[in-house]
Amino acid sequence: MLAGCGGGGGGGDEATPTGTAEPTATETATPTATATETAEPTATETAESTPTETATPTPGPDGPTHDLGESFTVGSGNEAIGYRLIDFYRADEIGSEGNSDTADGTFLIVVLELSNPRSNAISFPNTNFLAWNEQQILYLDDTATPKIGDDSRIDVQPLGTATVLAGSSKTGAVVFDVDPDQTYWIRINPTGDSGETHYVRVGPMSDVQRLQSSIT
Repeated sequence: MLAGCGGGGGGGDEATPTGTAEPTATETATPTATATETAEPTATETAESTPTETATPTPGPDGPTHDLGESFTVGSGNEAIGYRLIDFYRADEIGSEGNSDTADGTFLIVVLELSNPRSNAISFPNTNFLAWNEQQILYLDDTATPKIGDDSRIDVQPLGTATVLAGSSKTGAVVFDVDPDQTYWIRINPTGDSGETHYVRVGPMSDVQRLQSSIT
């Protein structure tokens, strides 16, 4: 009876199970999507290209050019005239001691041959035979040209009032009063509607051969 009593002792309090707390869920904040606002691309305005202005070339001969001694024809058919420029001279006076003319600038004397391939006679084309550069168009000097025949420094007759028969030619000279500091061309326009304007270069007046300074 005692042993049985001893064996039944020692009974402890029943252990109270420790409750495990339900894990509290950590609330994860839902990330708020920040909308990155993409700006509408700004169209780059392309400026209209401004055309580059081409510099205007310095005006010059706009037709065939020829050398001294070269024969050429201006116009065609019954409007044709033949030319051959032979030489250029310059002088401040033209004529003889008792019958002279003095230039405002300097005289350009053009010695040439005029030929007539037409079937009728022609006169020298005064208004079509010009001294020309970018600034000036000069006609024959009607006062000085006739006096070239009296000038003992050059053996040539005036051609400004000459008449050339059909199939013939005539050699003489015409005179222009020009600026001594400029460069010139002889410009020859056609007398009718056919043909181009032709040119013969004179060059700077300072390079043109000068007749002896005084007339006799």
